[in-house]
Amino acid sequence: MDKKIDIGEYTSLVVEVLEFVNSGKLLKNSNELSFGDDVVTDLSLAKYFAWDKLYGEDEFTWADLRSEKMAEVWDVIYSDEDRYSLIDDNISNIMDEISRTIQSQLNEQHKELLDDIVSDIKGCLYSRAVKGKRNAFFECILSIYRKGGWPCGWEGNWPNGKAIYYLNIK
Repeated sequence: MDKKIDIGEYTSLVVEVLEFVNSGKLLKNSNELSFGDDVVTDLSLAKYFAWDKLYGEDEFTWADLRSEKMAEVWDVIYSDEDRYSLIDDNISNIMDEISRTIQSQLNEQHKELLDDIVSDIKGCLYSRAVKGKRNAFFECILSIYRKGGWPCGWEGNWPNGKAIYYLNIK
């Protein structure tokens, strides 16, 4: 990404996410598993966890949980009109480029994950733009991507439990 971005106080944290996206390490196993990680190596099972399985008492899908966590970020952004404009202008202007960069890193087997990955990265960018590293959910998502994984579900009731993620070990 060639564009400069300046969203204020947390610019360097947003740039860190952009640098990761540009690193070419997306879905590349980093061999940095942590004790207690809940890893799925079967892509079909990971897609089931991500798109079909219901979680918790409220029976949310993984997409619902991600959307709920993003709504919390939007609440913070919308509460300050000037800050909202600065952040949204900077990040929304580079989302097409981010999407193309992500798409170029996905092999044929992973192409259908594009929308989820772009959405997750967008969530990480906006979260860091308004809260720095203080959003546990999106920091967890980013950590999984840095390990080479794809976050696809949750074991337990948020915030208790742990993320489930797909790792391509082939």
